[in-house]
Amino acid sequence: MARFTHDILVVGGGAAGLTTASGSAQLGLKTALVEKAHLGGDCLYYGCVPSKALLRTASVYHEMRSSARFGLPPVIPPPVDMGAVNARVQSVIAAIAHHDSPERFTSLGTDVYFGSPRFVSPHEVELADGTRLSASKVVLAVGSSPRGLPVPGLADVGYITNVDVFSLSELPPRMVVIGAGPIGIEMAQAFSRLGSKVSVVDVADQILIKEDADVAGIVQRRLEADGVDVYVGASIARVEAGPNGKTVVLAGSPERRLEADQILVATGRQGNTADLDLDHAGVTVERSFIPVDSTLRTAQRHIMAIGDCNGQYLFTHVAGAEGSVAVRRFALGVGGTIDYRAVPWCTYTDPEIASVGHNERSATEAGIRYDVIRQPFDAVDRAQAEGETDGVMKILVGPKGRVIGTQIVGPHAGELLGPALFAVTGRWKPSALMGPIYPYPTVLESYKKAVGGSLAPRLFNDRVRSILRFLHRYRGSGPREAQPAHGIPANGSPARPKERT
Repeated sequence: MARFTHDILVVGGGAAGLTTASGSAQLGLKTALVEKAHLGGDCLYYGCVPSKALLRTASVYHEMRSSARFGLPPVIPPPVDMGAVNARVQSVIAAIAHHDSPERFTSLGTDVYFGSPRFVSPHEVELADGTRLSASKVVLAVGSSPRGLPVPGLADVGYITNVDVFSLSELPPRMVVIGAGPIGIEMAQAFSRLGSKVSVVDVADQILIKEDADVAGIVQRRLEADGVDVYVGASIARVEAGPNGKTVVLAGSPERRLEADQILVATGRQGNTADLDLDHAGVTVERSFIPVDSTLRTAQRHIMAIGDCNGQYLFTHVAGAEGSVAVRRFALGVGGTIDYRAVPWCTYTDPEIASVGHNERSATEAGIRYDVIRQPFDAVDRAQAEGETDGVMKILVGPKGRVIGTQIVGPHAGELLGPALFAVTGRWKPSALMGPIYPYPTVLESYKKAVGGSLAPRLFNDRVRSILRFLHRYRGSGPREAQPAHGIPANGSPARPKERT
């Protein structure tokens, strides 16, 4: 092709595509952005934003019903109006959507096109109205969508996914959630707290299979306390329709029948690659996803695949980071890769889960020797004050004494992850986390408590005391074996107040 219509062609208007298009256009490249639906992607309309808004609403309703736990008068709120709840969810989407408006990206210098593109060559796409766009560099950022489930009767009976759940006008009295990953578990807890009777089914032997069993167990216990029935290690034989709704039949002898008014399927994602005619572009597709190398290039060097569609890490923040790599490589002409070893993720249940780097499960699978520094939240004063003591911080230390991962399950876990991000990416030793003066009382103190507790035996021991007595002629002997009676230590001196470290 002698002449291209654009310098760079971005296909897909989610987090990855928008990052690439805005950066490229502002750097002076003639940029085309093609999106078949609306800018903002799945995250804005069916994922991150609406799910967090719904979870917050469910949390407030749950706190109202739990008022007596905080010494307040008991409250029995009226039933939830699901239409009003989802109206608020949509208002949150609308408040954020203007950041992703076509007008904004046009003002940045991007040519925005709406339509379903199909490749006619490695450099050229055609839209349904006959418009042809071409570029020397192409970025595929087409995202992902809910994966179907081949269960007998499911398609006939009908089900919903994350695309439908935020537009429900009525709260389902009974809901079965198929899939115990982050989406399924977040929605199970939200609907349970809003008043639905929820059951969760998954073939895996635990919920949140990528998390350590003890971390997932803390969340499962809270789910069950909220009234959610959890069935792990369970397979579905079939789904039936009946006069009283839908029935999910679990395989076994005897079979178990779960009644439902709505079935939410949350069993994973598939890449949105089916209708692009990528074979005309010479791009390989494997199981709906596009394989890429360490620089995010496809089988065609001038085509990158970023965001969910490459199947690496299906997170919005990773999609944005990969978009920045695309800008560096294609617009600036410099190198760029992503260190996936330091990808953080959060699951916004109550208690929340946040993780970066290795957990025990992944370190074991990778054959990495590690030690674990643990800090239970019931020993954190702020957690006690807020009545949120279910949880633990786990700091994994590798063979060279460096932090290789951190997992937090507990209150504000996602907001607590900041120091761990620096520790993992900077390959800090745990002692570096002791450096700052942490404000009291905050849950952030967990880092200092955790590391301080692990270092204490190395400092406060007989050998160190002996050396100090020799060098400085100290007279103390350290802790005594005898237990104090009535708060008076064995030496008869008044008991000292506990020091906070």
